[in-house]
Amino acid sequence: MTRLTAAIASATQPGGAGLAEAVLSITDTLVVVLDPQGRVVRFNPAAERLSGFSFEEVRGQVLWPFVLPEHEVAGVVQAFESLTAGDYPNRHENHWQTRSGELRYILWSNTALLDARGRVALVVATGVDVTREREERRARQETEDRFRALFEQSADGVVLLDPHDPEVPWRIVDCNEAFCRMNGYARDELVGQSVDLLHPYPMMAEEGGELFAWIREEGQVHGEGSHLHRDGTVFPIESASSVVKVGGRELILGQDRDIRDRKRTEEQLRLLAAQLAHDSQHDALTGLPNRTLLLDRLQVELRRAARDGRALAVIHLNLDGFRRVNDTLGHAVGDAVLREVARRLQEDVRPSDTVARLGGDEFVVLIPDVGGRPEAGGVARRLQAALAQPIDVDGQPVNVRGSMGVAVSPPDSSLPANLLRQADLAMTQAKREGKNGVQFFQKSLDAAVHGQLHLEARLRAALDAGGLHLHYQPQVDTTTGALLGFEALVRWTDTQLGLVSPARFIPLAEEAGLIGPLGAWVLDEACRQAAEWGLRVPIAVNVSALEVAQEDFTQRVHATLRRHGLDGGQLKLEITERLSVQDLQRAARQLAQLHGLGVQLSLDDFGTGQSSVSTLLQLPLNELKLDRSLITGVAESPIEQRVVSALISLGRSLNLTVIVEGVETPEQLRVLRDLGCGAVQGYLTGRPGPASMWTPHLNGPLPLNLPERAAGDGEPLLN
Repeated sequence: MTRLTAAIASATQPGGAGLAEAVLSITDTLVVVLDPQGRVVRFNPAAERLSGFSFEEVRGQVLWPFVLPEHEVAGVVQAFESLTAGDYPNRHENHWQTRSGELRYILWSNTALLDARGRVALVVATGVDVTREREERRARQETEDRFRALFEQSADGVVLLDPHDPEVPWRIVDCNEAFCRMNGYARDELVGQSVDLLHPYPMMAEEGGELFAWIREEGQVHGEGSHLHRDGTVFPIESASSVVKVGGRELILGQDRDIRDRKRTEEQLRLLAAQLAHDSQHDALTGLPNRTLLLDRLQVELRRAARDGRALAVIHLNLDGFRRVNDTLGHAVGDAVLREVARRLQEDVRPSDTVARLGGDEFVVLIPDVGGRPEAGGVARRLQAALAQPIDVDGQPVNVRGSMGVAVSPPDSSLPANLLRQADLAMTQAKREGKNGVQFFQKSLDAAVHGQLHLEARLRAALDAGGLHLHYQPQVDTTTGALLGFEALVRWTDTQLGLVSPARFIPLAEEAGLIGPLGAWVLDEACRQAAEWGLRVPIAVNVSALEVAQEDFTQRVHATLRRHGLDGGQLKLEITERLSVQDLQRAARQLAQLHGLGVQLSLDDFGTGQSSVSTLLQLPLNELKLDRSLITGVAESPIEQRVVSALISLGRSLNLTVIVEGVETPEQLRVLRDLGCGAVQGYLTGRPGPASMWTPHLNGPLPLNLPERAAGDGEPLLN
């Protein structure tokens, strides 16, 4: 829910007041809040003024009969039903009929407010009266249509000239209305006059003989010239001239066309072509050269460097944590930051250097005539210093840092695209080593990339050929040791690479776009095994934020459950806490639908510092899973005990089951049990293993070795 819709929702409650009410009262925007049946919950003053109906008259009433023309009711109702069914936000246009019968055209922007179960509770419609704009647009269109018709029906100016009159050079014998109109004269003002009346200088008196000989020789000639209008303006014409005989006399038939419009169009096209050429080579946001122009300049500078025996450097800059700026402060602030970064980079290099933006938060600086790696490194560090000062955006200080990769030719590549790639690899290495640093390209980076590509190819083959398998780890009750569920953990043993750690191949799957197929396989195999076992406790499956963000995620989960004959309560999805703000907004919509199917939802890795409270408040969760890093010293550390106790209390206050992972010692389990933790998972209560390891124990006690409660265990551990 956005801040605006939250404010509106607050204002619709009894006693709602404050800023939201003030905004609704003074804005010219129509704001109408309806319940799912179309009854009016809120009708702001702008809506009252335009419609002629007061809020009290329409409160609790279905809106349509008051403001809609009869023939538009069905379409609006259909759009409203689509919106309440989940098609939001959306835009819609329709007429409002005022109390006096006047029709006004309204552009609506509609969204929905959801209740805790993800159902539409209220529909918020904000509208703008665009009647005048529509009428002006229609009037402009009619004018353009009339102009087009006149233009298409107009004939060229036609004139008959006598080139032989000794007294009047190229005397006008006759002309049509179009010719008169084009030059600003009446017909009787032109006939009998020299055509030089229409020329900026006495062209026919001086050059008429040569022109006549040329026309006679060619038969017909075409050209461009200019006419002098009666009002003194000179305008361009396109002319076709030929020799004709009228009454036995040789005359010149001229067909003239005013080409001012064409010339203006040609000039506009020339300017547009120049603009398009510029735009095709420059970034729209910052005005910097883009990749295309950068590669052109890099090609030129590499040739020059080879000829002159000089070196050049390419510095690839990627801003650290820039996504957080967009997610927390908005894209407008992000754009302002990028423009300021571009300005600072340009100010800190020589005029002969090139600063380019490749897209997103990636910049490249091309430094020709550099004295090798030491000088290139100095430039990179100077650029880092230029970014060190906070960027002020409307009073909001924003700190940015940059990871930089440097490639220098020679000794690095002399091919433009390859040199850029090498600088990019070095930048990626700088990010891996802690960010906000400078790294030079090394040949070992190429080997690492090839290793990643090989690993990706093997993973694709494993997905295609069935080279993956699942291990299962129990989740148990801390007091009785009863089985509460299993977590399915994907494992990969490759014929060439051996056992590959999930910590290595799962990030690779996300980066290579394989997380969707991988996640789908894990979900299907876990559900298949749960059905084969006949489990009465849920099977837990980890899902990536990238999977949850996919539009068809809910449908895929539902289809998998149906395929294996499971109900929603037999599946638990563990969602990572490391979700961005936008991920959370998308995840909330998807997970609310799954929650409605009975699927249990667990927030994994909780406590690692990634907007935990925000995550808890926005997602429809059943369970909180505390990260193993929270309990490494819990048996000895009162501070860790306080932290874990606080998190357990937080979970309880939100009606969430709390489970702790990574429990490895009896002492850890004893402390967690005394702190009130009811469920654990870890090596102490069961190491992950294949399904065959757990099948014999499903109908009997699990092979667990829980420590007995010692005397005094009920005493508090905290002091």
